[in-house]
Amino acid sequence: MPSPDAATVRSVSRRLWDLIEPIASSVYFVPEAHANYEKLGLAGFGNGYFCSRGACMGQVPGEVVAATFAVFNPAVVIAAVTDGWAKTDAASVLQARLDGQRTALTRMLGATADPTKLARATELMMRAAEAAPVAGRPLFAGLRSLGLPGDPIGDLWRAADTLREHRGDSHVLAWTAMHVGAVEATLLTELWWNQRVGGYVKTRGWGADDIEAGIASLRQRGFIDGDPATFTAAGEELRSVIEEMTDAGETEVVAALGDDADELFDLLAPWTNAVLEAKGYPRDPAAVGRS
Repeated sequence: MPSPDAATVRSVSRRLWDLIEPIASSVYFVPEAHANYEKLGLAGFGNGYFCSRGACMGQVPGEVVAATFAVFNPAVVIAAVTDGWAKTDAASVLQARLDGQRTALTRMLGATADPTKLARATELMMRAAEAAPVAGRPLFAGLRSLGLPGDPIGDLWRAADTLREHRGDSHVLAWTAMHVGAVEATLLTELWWNQRVGGYVKTRGWGADDIEAGIASLRQRGFIDGDPATFTAAGEELRSVIEEMTDAGETEVVAALGDDADELFDLLAPWTNAVLEAKGYPRDPAAVGRS
């Protein structure tokens, strides 16, 4: 199978991300999933989010979850996961997550959820997932190990979630390879999203001292300047390179889709729009994470 050129990888992988992200990550926002976590004693955002997303790797300790989620404050993650595993187990959380998202997507997709189209989209996404490398991608590997649930809606979501985490893992590999820390990476992303520096990073559990230290580090390294902070040419180039490296990590995914990429996009688009229209996923990037 010939390797696609960089421009093709960039355009196809970013379009794929835009379409699968609301389908896959609506699980973090829909009430059906949260209600299921509450039944297990996991109320609120913290332990439900960290345990449910990390459970694909098994009942691992908070340190492992912190390492794989990467941009979150490890102290926050460890405390949440420790509390979560004192109340339930990985198998129960995985089932609650699947059942909640299956119900939510059935509600949101409604009449657009044609079983034949769902099966075809799942087939294409799993073809891509099976061709993708697992090295350095623990969340992707964990989801791959679970297989498909066996129903059309569940299968579609699992396939989308698997590819979603592949790009997420690729992104972590990219910014860590550029010797950027978790706070620094998030601050750079804020500017990449044209936001004021120091706001979104708080949602990752970092305090004022951590944020100030991250800003000072980026200033010292010549990546931001001014007040309010803005990219320097070097900083914008760094963030652009991180995104290009993330794209490059999806080369095998794009190659596996080949000429069928447009077909997959046409299948996914109505479902993505349905999730957004149902407010199952926020349109504002400040409300979500890309890592």
